[in-house]
Amino acid sequence: MKDFASMGSTVRLALSGALVVTVVSGCSDAGPEQPKGLSPSQICDGALGPSGASALERISGADRFTELDGSHANGDPNAFSLPLAAKRLHDDLSDRNQCQPYKVDSDFPVLTIDFEARDSHSDPAKVSTDDLSVYPLGRFAVTHQGGGATLVFSCPTQGGGEESTPYVRAKLTVTRSQVAPDSTDKDQIAVLTAVSRAMADELGCAAQAKLPSKIPDALPG
Repeated sequence: MKDFASMGSTVRLALSGALVVTVVSGCSDAGPEQPKGLSPSQICDGALGPSGASALERISGADRFTELDGSHANGDPNAFSLPLAAKRLHDDLSDRNQCQPYKVDSDFPVLTIDFEARDSHSDPAKVSTDDLSVYPLGRFAVTHQGGGATLVFSCPTQGGGEESTPYVRAKLTVTRSQVAPDSTDKDQIAVLTAVSRAMADELGCAAQAKLPSKIPDALPG
């Protein structure tokens, strides 16, 4: 009887050891937890490029982002895509597809970029520089003292009817509570220019748009 008891103890110990090995092995096979959200170079259909991605990090103070999921009232996906934004250029604001990166777990976008077909633009030589900084980009490019930026570039597009327009206006607005205090106006125009360059490529007007990859300094006021 003693031998049987000893044998039973040995079997239990062996099974316990096997269980420990199995549990440890199972834990070691699990990879590291993946970070939530998308990187700046992935967000908004990957339109930011290296310079725009770095600028978005500086604006937000974050390095992971999300976009709205689900669908718009018109049936379009809420997430930004260059082909969809190009398709909606001539539509009303409520139907246009916008780039809106959110910090992970935030209820408000860091910024919003909207593209619209336009038949005219302001003259950069005639705008007041009291609350605007003018940049030598495209046909018209400014940042606003209170935050935000506007960029107009040459790009003829055709609407659903007969109307054809010679320009595209890109407008960036920010949610002040989501902006890092040490970010700059130049960061905002860098993001807007990067996404506008991608849009110009999508529309086939990159040469006309005149949007360089390196952002120049603002013109002296």
